[in-house]
Amino acid sequence: MSGHLDFYFFYGSIHSYLSVMRIGALASAAGVAVRWQPFNLREILIEQNNTAFTKNDVKMNYFWHDVERRARRHNIPFAGRAPYPADPDLLALRVGLIAAQEKWCDDYSRATFHDWFIARRAPGVGDHVESVLASLDRSPAPVIARAKSAEGERLLKAATDATRKLGIFGAPTFAIGHGNLLGRRSTGGGARLRGRTLN
Repeated sequence: MSGHLDFYFFYGSIHSYLSVMRIGALASAAGVAVRWQPFNLREILIEQNNTAFTKNDVKMNYFWHDVERRARRHNIPFAGRAPYPADPDLLALRVGLIAAQEKWCDDYSRATFHDWFIARRAPGVGDHVESVLASLDRSPAPVIARAKSAEGERLLKAATDATRKLGIFGAPTFAIGHGNLLGRRSTGGGARLRGRTLN
């Protein structure tokens, strides 16, 4: 692999779905390693007073239509509007941060978003996290205990502080090298890796 790509995403972000499901194969084909960087986008949006869209039905309908359109373009499964919002207590995110530390965040994230968009089980709701971990042959209890501990809180704060310093305000966002932002989610095309869109 030549170089790496930092992939910043949030488990409650509907636009992160397409990138989560595609980035591994695209980066591998391009000879680039992916560093999975989950973070608390919700905290940053609240800080920036940028949460009104969640209460705007017109915008939310457009966002879902946009995801459906892009999913069809990229041949990504899409089963209609998924349960939203997601991960109310940030449990899926905390587990994702532990997974990122231990290099299994890619499998965990794909399974989490697949369950959300296809099985229609929202991240962090009910036994969703336990089910995803079990499907990956990970023992749920110790992982969740770590996620809810001071370790999980420390990882959450560090990850979100790091994205804040980079000026990241949306998900997904991609960066190459030392914080050189490659692009953010947009409705007009988005970031590219060797000519292929990442979102």
